Amino acid sequence: MGFRSSSLFSASLFMLLPTAVAWGGEPPKPTQVKVAAVQMLGYDKTDLPRPGFDPSEAVVRYVEKAAGDGAQLVVFPEYLLGRISVPGPQTERIAGAAAAGKIYVVVGCWEVSEDGSFANTALLFDRSGEIAGKYRKVHAAVDHSEGQPPWSSPPQGKDDEWYSTNDPEWKMKRGDEFPVFDLDFGRVGILTCYDGWFPESSRILSLKGAEILVWINGRKGTVEDFLVKSAMFQDEVAMVATNQAYGSGTTIGQWPAEILAVCKEPEEGYVIATIDLGRVRKARLNSRNLRQRRPDAYGEIVKPIATDGPPGPGKP
Repeated sequence: MGFRSSSLFSASLFMLLPTAVAWGGEPPKPTQVKVAAVQMLGYDKTDLPRPGFDPSEAVVRYVEKAAGDGAQLVVFPEYLLGRISVPGPQTERIAGAAAAGKIYVVVGCWEVSEDGSFANTALLFDRSGEIAGKYRKVHAAVDHSEGQPPWSSPPQGKDDEWYSTNDPEWKMKRGDEFPVFDLDFGRVGILTCYDGWFPESSRILSLKGAEILVWINGRKGTVEDFLVKSAMFQDEVAMVATNQAYGSGTTIGQWPAEILAVCKEPEEGYVIATIDLGRVRKARLNSRNLRQRRPDAYGEIVKPIATDGPPGPGKP
């Protein structure tokens, strides 16, 4: 009996450790977090503002729905609000809905500065309606220019208007960091579309403590479930991925690689699910693959490769 009592005590202590250790004695954060994801149409990559078209009005309706459904966070796609000033009428409208519903909101836009420069930005609104954070897309999803080194330089002989309406990511202000935002239910990192094709992106966010990766997209085709699953498994995170409604694959998933909800068809959709962050925290506390990394052997990862052919031995 003494042995069994000791075992039960040890098991109970083990179950308490993830919260106590992960949050350094602070009040424990909830382990069950309900999140919503919206697949809808808005402005696309090259769209210019159109009179009478303001996706923020539909965003507000979905924010209200998600809050009414008890979600703590609702996520929208990339580019959605179009080319806007931040703050501005669109963000003020969404801020009001976030504050009224006491819900976090992530939504994509082209953030235009006073000097005319622009960035592919994901905006994070907190429960009071404040813009609590911004993430600027790091990896530009640009097209290849025929007759030039692949994917490495913009088309020549084009003016700013051409870039703006044909391939604006050549000229956008790219981000150069992967911030993690500490929300009241957990830590969230954001990726935008092409960022998710680079495993370094999700790994950096994981190493910085992100528990949920928000991955916003605006592209035809589907958000790849194998990328969602591999990121969740390898980086020990949950995930909320969105896409515009001309594509599909808006997904909510949790560690280790479980898809909880998905929009399978290229049409407007809304999914909601409860993520168990206790799984992530327990996995992190007892992680093998994060603790047994060999950064000293990974030098090639941060070296540029040649632009005139495939990477390989002896190439910079």
